[in-house]
Amino acid sequence: LHAHLVDEHAEEVKIYVDETVGKMVYELNCPLCDEGVKQPLPKRAAILEEYKREIRMVAFDLLLYHLQDIHDDSNLIQLK
Repeated sequence: LHAHLVDEHAEEVKIYVDETVGKMVYELNCPLCDEGVKQPLPKRAAILEEYKREIRMVAFDLLLYHLQDIHDDSNLIQLK
């Protein structure tokens, strides 16, 4: 499932430099509600470029936990 999400929906995970904190971050919002995750990344942008796939996998993993914890199964059908 994680590989599918990264391969087919990678653009949903935004990876960019957040000027307010001066660090590279990843951000992913829930498609069912207003919640999302925004995490600073500990390494420099040049180093992180080679880890974008793994960063996206972590972001989608957090989204899956959110969907499982917050949204019941009937709402998950909307994602298909």
